[in-house]
Amino acid sequence: PLVFRRRVESGYAAGGWFGPSWSSTADQRLEIDAEGVVFISEDGLLLSYPHPAPGLPTLPEAGPRWPLERDADGDYTLTDPASGRVLHFTGPEGGGDGVARLAQVMDQSSHVITFDHDDEGAPTDIRHSAGYHLKLTTADGRITALHLAGAAADGSDQELVRYGYTDGNLTEVINSSGLPLRFAYDDERRVISWTDTNDRRYDYVYDNRDRCIAEGGEAGHISVRIDYHDADPATGHRVTTVTTPEGHTSRYVVNDACQVIAQTDPLGHTTRTTYDRHHRPLTHTDPLGHTTTHTYDAAGHLTTLTRPDGLETHTTYNALGLPVTITGPDGTTWHQTWDEAGRRTSLTDPAGHTTRYTYDDRLIATTDALGQTTRVMCDPAGLPVEITDPLGATTHYQRDVFGRPTTITDPLGHTTHLEWTVEGKLTARTYPDGTTESWTYDGEGNCTSHTGPTGATTTYEYTHFDLLAARTDPDGVRYAFAHDAALRLTQVTNPQGLTWSYEYDAAGRMVSETDFDGRTLSYAHDAAGRLTARTNPLGQALAFERDTLGRTIRKTTDGRTTAYDYDPAGRLASATGPDVELIYQRDRMGRVKSEMVNGRVLTHTYDALGRRIRRITPTGATTTYTFDAAGNRTTLTASGHTLDFDHDAAGRETARRLDDTLTFTHTWDPLGRLTEQTLTGPAAATAPLHHRAYTYRADGHLTAIDDQHAGPRTFDLDDSGRVTAVHARRWTESYAYDEAGNQSHA
Repeated sequence: PLVFRRRVESGYAAGGWFGPSWSSTADQRLEIDAEGVVFISEDGLLLSYPHPAPGLPTLPEAGPRWPLERDADGDYTLTDPASGRVLHFTGPEGGGDGVARLAQVMDQSSHVITFDHDDEGAPTDIRHSAGYHLKLTTADGRITALHLAGAAADGSDQELVRYGYTDGNLTEVINSSGLPLRFAYDDERRVISWTDTNDRRYDYVYDNRDRCIAEGGEAGHISVRIDYHDADPATGHRVTTVTTPEGHTSRYVVNDACQVIAQTDPLGHTTRTTYDRHHRPLTHTDPLGHTTTHTYDAAGHLTTLTRPDGLETHTTYNALGLPVTITGPDGTTWHQTWDEAGRRTSLTDPAGHTTRYTYDDRLIATTDALGQTTRVMCDPAGLPVEITDPLGATTHYQRDVFGRPTTITDPLGHTTHLEWTVEGKLTARTYPDGTTESWTYDGEGNCTSHTGPTGATTTYEYTHFDLLAARTDPDGVRYAFAHDAALRLTQVTNPQGLTWSYEYDAAGRMVSETDFDGRTLSYAHDAAGRLTARTNPLGQALAFERDTLGRTIRKTTDGRTTAYDYDPAGRLASATGPDVELIYQRDRMGRVKSEMVNGRVLTHTYDALGRRIRRITPTGATTTYTFDAAGNRTTLTASGHTLDFDHDAAGRETARRLDDTLTFTHTWDPLGRLTEQTLTGPAAATAPLHHRAYTYRADGHLTAIDDQHAGPRTFDLDDSGRVTAVHARRWTESYAYDEAGNQSHA
């Protein structure tokens, strides 16, 4: 994909095209002087390297181990082994000190992003080999707008976003809503507030060392005071505390590498983490003392993950840094193969079943473990435009310049049309029958309304931090939602004015909820935040005991205990209660082979794709299943009788036949709704045994059933789709509802 990023940070001064405080995709570069080379990334990361000699890569002094290499022409390449991306920089003219601009980024699949600059060094274009072309407008050393070439409805360039500046600082970001996201700065070019497109503000306060010492929303949301304490002379560790207006304080211990090695919540529970010099976590210990350990190879790949119970997951890698084997705690191993471009060519499960992938420049086919092939035609970006299943049924996709689907045509020729905002929000969907539903959004991307195919509209209101404040249904019924300063839901008010409320402890865990009828449930947690007890309004408690991995191993209520056991992969192996013992046996894929309930065994058999093909009950009754190449069930055989199933190209069942005696057929409309069912007898029969037809409202709610024997029946519906009346041949029923949607009359 082609992604353009920007990021702001107080104290950062290496920015350029969006102002000194901002890093961005356009600001990626190498700065070269007598002491070495500094890489400035799009997210503000600074990596310092010694000067590389031509053909001899060097590694940074600290941080991610991304090799930097210089060629004989004085140009540079920087490689991110984890992602496989290689960044190419054009060296300073003359090969000396200066700035090396980013010229190209290439991934393992040879997809290329190129960066063009004018004679003054200003970025003008970013092009992706898939055809995406981003145009950058600049003025006075700043980027003022981004356009996607050819993306407008008339084929012209589509403005994605534009930027405004004050004194060289980015102060406005305007998206397709036309409304600005605004930033304010102090004299040190630090962001002191942002105000979103809904005019909601968040403020920051700094000390004279560029450290943020307080921040919060104008209505008190996420308001905290941050205190920085001197380093401990013995350890060199520093302590930072974050305190809410309620006085709840979280404590962070930071080592001399700026790594948070301990975090204590307001209740005094501490989580500890250790790191290596490359900022990779080595151990993570929760407040109960349960430790997870990470082990890496020389290239920085995670090779062993050791759980608190001592069981391990092992991963091996190829020369490209891609995983080739993954062995889980239960000893089962997945195998993968890759081509030179870093594309997976096969995946073999622990049972030895292999799925294979075929490519030209892009994916063209997948072949499952039974040899059935799904074919794919992709556009230059690798996005599918045709998918053909093993039976030859094809789904077609048309896409806009952004790569988003604008039409989807199923194998039967039924087409759905989609429309999008510039930001990628769905605004309209038109179904094959011509009915349409639509959505509107505010400048923050929050959905403000949804209008269904009948014209019924649901509206949404938001408050600070895009929290939902109210929802009004098509019938005018309104629900209101309240949140606390930590953005947690605290109350729901229904249309009758009744409230459902939630309470939290200082660590943010829910401790009680009271429903619309005033009944209260309370909750207790352990130091790691795991639920240990739930008490209902009658005072009855349900207690949970957990193992080191947080899994429930005992559940007790009213003195009755149920115990649970798990296999090494974490799957339930048994559950034993006062009256019932349930035992599972699983295959290497974790699928249930047998389930025994109090000694009675139900067994299952699966094919190579994981589909159940046989079931044997405790009495010995056997049911078998078969499937076609597309995965549709074709037969079910039980008790000496066989059901055969037919499907259309879209995979919907069109008929089922019981031996040679009965046939049950189905018809569907273009939206996939069932419209008719017909039951017929043997081929010699002239009239159907039963027939039923269905009619729907534009939004898919059932409005009529015409039954051959029971006669016609129609349904009146309100805007919310609730039945208000039923009309039959000789009778009528009516229904009414209260504001909360409860049936009040029949």
